Amino acid sequence: MTRSRTPATARPEQPLRRGRPATGHAPFEAPTRAVYLDLLRHGARLGEAADQLGINRATPARYRRTDREFAAAVDDARAVGAKVRLEGVPHDEYRYNVLKCRCPQCTRAATTGRAARRTEATPDTDEPPANTAGDIHPIRLGGAAVGESSPSFLLARAS
Repeated sequence: MTRSRTPATARPEQPLRRGRPATGHAPFEAPTRAVYLDLLRHGARLGEAADQLGINRATPARYRRTDREFAAAVDDARAVGAKVRLEGVPHDEYRYNVLKCRCPQCTRAATTGRAARRTEATPDTDEPPANTAGDIHPIRLGGAAVGESSPSFLLARAS
């Protein structure tokens, strides 16, 4: 009794393997990457760009770790996008304080804002100072009956 062997080229279909089944398409192919980079160049943040394309936020991050060219393109696009986002912020005190813009317009706005706040914070010199010595305030016992603690004592005990 001889067994007939099937040739190596006529193997039956491979059984399904363990793990996640293939989806049938690569969600982050070259055209999708180009659109992603374009969104970054126009000022979108990484997660916003992924959400607009309908892909998971981790997908571009994974491609950045594995593809050096894509990582360099993302870094360049992010730098351009950051400049685009800054163009929309007006030159004022916020831009001087938070974004560290030192242009003459932002410097003037910050100086004017500080001066206005200082004039608002200065007390009027016509009023006499309070009758307290430093930070010490007298304890008032008005309304406390015998055997009861006044609220001042309770506050002093709690602190």
